[in-house]
Amino acid sequence: MAENVIPGDLVTVKWSATDGGPYTTIKGCKSVGIPEISQEYRDRTSLDSPDRFKEYGLGLKDTGELTLSCYYSQALYEEAAGFNASGKPVFFEVQLPPETGAGTGDKFEYKAFVTPSLPTADYDGDLMTDLKLRPTGEITWTKGAV
Repeated sequence: MAENVIPGDLVTVKWSATDGGPYTTIKGCKSVGIPEISQEYRDRTSLDSPDRFKEYGLGLKDTGELTLSCYYSQALYEEAAGFNASGKPVFFEVQLPPETGAGTGDKFEYKAFVTPSLPTADYDGDLMTDLKLRPTGEITWTKGAV
C-alpha cells in the first residue's frame, strides 16, 4: 500500500457567500471538487525559429468546469439556487485530512459560479443534486502543518 494515502471520505467540502467565511459544509456531498488547471501555450514561431521548430510561450490558465454530486435536499437546492440568482461567485474550501504524522491537512480555496441541476435518476436510485461549478480566478493551496 502507498504511504500517506488520503481517504476521500474524510475530506470536507465547504462554501460561503463571502470571502473568508464563515464556511458551511455542503451537506450530502459525495464528491470532492478541486479544479484542474490547464495552461494555454501561445505559438511564438517566426520565420527565424531555429531549425524550423515551433516555439511557444505561456498564455492564460483556465480551471475548466467541475461538478459536485450531492444527495438532494430542499435546503441544499434552495441555497444553490440562491447563489446562482445572486450572479456572484461562491467561495469554496476543500480541507484534506492530515497525512500520517501531520497535525493538519492541506487546504484548497477557490471561487466559482454555481448552477444547481437534477440529473436523471431511475425509480430505484437516490435523487441527487449536481452543483455545476465554473471556477473563476486562482486556486490557493495551503500546505498542512506538522
